Amino acid sequence: MDSRVYLFLALILYAVGAVHVLVHVLTRRRLLTGLTVTSTLLGFAFHTAALSQRWTESGHFPAVGLRDGASFLAWATVLVFLLVYVTTKVDALGLFAYPFAFVLVFVANLSPPSNRPDSVLRGLYLPVHTVLAVFGYGALFVAFTMGVLYLIQEHELRSRSPHRLYYVIPSLERCDTIGGRSVILGFAFLTLAILTGFHWNMTLNGRYWTGHPKEWAALAAWAIYVVLIAARFRAGWGGRRAAWLGIAGFLIVVFTFAWATLVPGVAVAAS
Repeated sequence: MDSRVYLFLALILYAVGAVHVLVHVLTRRRLLTGLTVTSTLLGFAFHTAALSQRWTESGHFPAVGLRDGASFLAWATVLVFLLVYVTTKVDALGLFAYPFAFVLVFVANLSPPSNRPDSVLRGLYLPVHTVLAVFGYGALFVAFTMGVLYLIQEHELRSRSPHRLYYVIPSLERCDTIGGRSVILGFAFLTLAILTGFHWNMTLNGRYWTGHPKEWAALAAWAIYVVLIAARFRAGWGGRRAAWLGIAGFLIVVFTFAWATLVPGVAVAAS
């Protein structure tokens, strides 16, 4: 079966999960039910099959171009979401994870595949660098989401008449704790991704640093998370300030990913 068929089936099943979560938040019911989890797991299975088949079709790791980059990032996001849900039972993350994954898979379905014939894409640097980067992005997405949820819950607590979101978002302390742990994990993956990117640069260009804007963007995102981690553990920053820094850092990460996938001449979808 063609990889596009698997990817389209994954899109449908992710859409089922997204609609189900939306309906439940409007009715103040538990966000994730057996139907939601089942559709997500089936979608993830089809998504994994799509990536595997795409790897066979292209002859290299499926992370080159907009289609493959968006698809792989969505796959990592869903996997991280499922892991966080299993370990924390916080289903409010689905408010952002489902739309994010759906949009990425939708874009992947509409985008033509990249057929760049380059021998370097068949080496180990592409899968290692990309896996580290996208799992870093996934963890930082969790930190971003928990930061947004923290700010929303804080606003709800100050309101005299809390809205529907108040009943589905975890406590401020829970949001801050999960966000802090996700930042540390995402920062570790991002650091390793940058280091492998430097080595890949050396393989391709004979130097570790080329001064490409995507390298500066990745370094800027890394620096923001250094500040965030230092502020959290040395200056005792947490709560609202940590939430805003986590949001800002992830927005720069999104810019880095968009640059790496949309700008011509950039080989890897995640860097």
